[in-house]
Amino acid sequence: MHQETKTEALWRFGGYGFLVVAALFMLVPIYWIVVASTLPQSAILSSSGALPQLSPGGHFLENFQALQSRQYVNFLNSVWNSIFIAVVYTVLALFLCSMAGFAFAKYEFRFKEVIFTGILATLVIPINLLVIPLFLVMSTADMTNTYAAIILPWAAYPVGIFFMRQSMQAIPDALLESARMDGASEFQLYYRVALPSMKSSMAALAVILFLFQWNMFLWPLVVLGKDKFTIPVAITKIMGQQIIAFDQLMVASAIAILPMFVVFLALQKYFVRGILSGAVKE
Repeated sequence: MHQETKTEALWRFGGYGFLVVAALFMLVPIYWIVVASTLPQSAILSSSGALPQLSPGGHFLENFQALQSRQYVNFLNSVWNSIFIAVVYTVLALFLCSMAGFAFAKYEFRFKEVIFTGILATLVIPINLLVIPLFLVMSTADMTNTYAAIILPWAAYPVGIFFMRQSMQAIPDALLESARMDGASEFQLYYRVALPSMKSSMAALAVILFLFQWNMFLWPLVVLGKDKFTIPVAITKIMGQQIIAFDQLMVASAIAILPMFVVFLALQKYFVRGILSGAVKE
């Protein structure tokens, strides 16, 4: 058995130390948001020169009530809009991306590589350039200020198609041929053979898709009305006043962070395993 040398032990200790410091740098701002959401405005904006308060206060409910009492935005409604849109989008995009990934990985058809390259090429197009044509399409279809206007344009997400294609290539062709000989249809090959072996990759992609939709700002701002604002748009309405209510802003930010933490923690082990499996190509 290999005996770890002092040099290797130092490198390992240094690597762990670096990861701990990096994690603290990322977690401290999040912790401050949560703490600030429980503090009054005066404590957040204190200019006495002392260190900011790092322990939670007791004003969270008051800050939340003040946030919810704003006339121009119903924050709880925005939370519901974001959750509904993100969940429906994730389920639909998982279905479409996995099906497209299966087709590109396991079928041969004319112009296959050209089509796949074209799909990936769309990633270099900034969303700012797509806003006006997309809005004209949605306006013509009378779909502005609807959930469908947010969900449908990004349902076949190119990153998701690429990721699932890479993962599906790990499925042995012999397994699919065996299922065909047993009388399985092509959809059954996808649904009953391919998907059960792709649970980790699907979970990893679900996290990516959920976060992508949850954090989307520009397109919802353009196409949605006040009654269907998502959380990112609602937060900008809080910041857009002449006097920014930082106590309410911190409450809104803390609530916006919570679902992302829940989704990631629930699928963490599958996310890491799926990312690694998606990076392997036969």
